Amino acid sequence: MKQLQDFFTIYKQSAWNKDTESMIALYHDNVVIFDMWNQGYQTGLTDWSNAIKGWLGSLGDEKVNVIFEMTEIHEGKDVGFGSALITYQAISISNTIVRSMKNRVTLGFIKQKDEWKVIHQHTSAPINSNLEGILNF
Repeated sequence: MKQLQDFFTIYKQSAWNKDTESMIALYHDNVVIFDMWNQGYQTGLTDWSNAIKGWLGSLGDEKVNVIFEMTEIHEGKDVGFGSALITYQAISISNTIVRSMKNRVTLGFIKQKDEWKVIHQHTSAPINSNLEGILNF
């Protein structure tokens, strides 16, 4: 990525096209991931690559439409920070939304050799006192 905002476009396109290599290329070799599924915590690009391949490979005929909202980016010389609300929509072969969820994502970026990579990603979904997601509106 030449610019931090490229992350959001590339991630969305990669998910839609089930392009695992393009999505994996967004991340640094030493990435730390705090995710909401399965393990909840992963370190290193090898483990995260396997998670991406497992996710996109499990979709069958479905596509994933990713929508970013409230995107914020803060950039320094070689360190950057981003955050957004992220909606994942599973789209059937008949172009119908079959399920959807909204999360928060926080991203830490590092710049090396004029390329930005995600070094840290934290995904979360707040809940109310009844343990119900409060972003799904």
